[in-house]
Amino acid sequence: MLKLMINEKNTFKKKLYKFETKIIMKVINWSILLFILVLSSLYFFGKSNKNYLINQLKPLDQFLINNGFKIKNVLISGTHNLSQDYLRNIINTQNHINILNVNLNTIYNKIIQNSWVEETYVERILPDTIKIKVLEKKPIAIWQNHKGNKLITINGDVISHANVNKFKNSFPIIKGEKSKENISTILKILETNKNFAKNIWSLTFINQRRWDLHFNQGLIVRLPSQNVIKAWQKIIKLQTNYNILNLRLTEIDLRNPEQILGKINFDKKVILRRKHL
Repeated sequence: MLKLMINEKNTFKKKLYKFETKIIMKVINWSILLFILVLSSLYFFGKSNKNYLINQLKPLDQFLINNGFKIKNVLISGTHNLSQDYLRNIINTQNHINILNVNLNTIYNKIIQNSWVEETYVERILPDTIKIKVLEKKPIAIWQNHKGNKLITINGDVISHANVNKFKNSFPIIKGEKSKENISTILKILETNKNFAKNIWSLTFINQRRWDLHFNQGLIVRLPSQNVIKAWQKIIKLQTNYNILNLRLTEIDLRNPEQILGKINFDKKVILRRKHL
């Protein structure tokens, strides 16, 4: 009998709690609806009337904040190189207001200004969450000019916010006037043999017409301005048949499609050592 009474008492408390919760949620929901309607109406009022309404809304604003309608959670996805702290600092500037007053356009415009960001999506999730999705730009090379070194994308966009030192061993350096605007074509050709292309540490765009390839082993390959794919295939074939990267060659000239010219490094010290073997 005692157990039954306890159960009935607890059931009554649960029902009472649910009833009170429903009332509170109805009040909050109607408050939100009223807040949105008033905000929408501000568009049609003059400056003095707007200030008056804003002052009248302060109690409602505080009511929403006190009931949890403020930013507590920031969900971020899609970042690899862009600092999440950078994004959180942008959100933190609006932590003191209720979440319905958070200006998503302002957040979007601040995020998109970072050169790492290709596109972003900002969402408000009631009652207390801001969700941010980021699509980052993908670097493919380090562009070197008289102003310094900058990461660039396949389209030639400069990622000015990047720390280049973190990527110096990941991407080749490109040089020459209009090099960043023309990098996509040559990289697509080089990617047909990635294992061989990974030996290239630098590319120089010559006279805005053609490329020189600089290999880690000290070899420079001078490509023609036309039929670049055929020239690249010749180099791959030479490497396969003769291992040219280890022949102490300093230059292979393929600018003339009818011939292949090569230069070798005649190091006198090496020659003398070989003579005394």
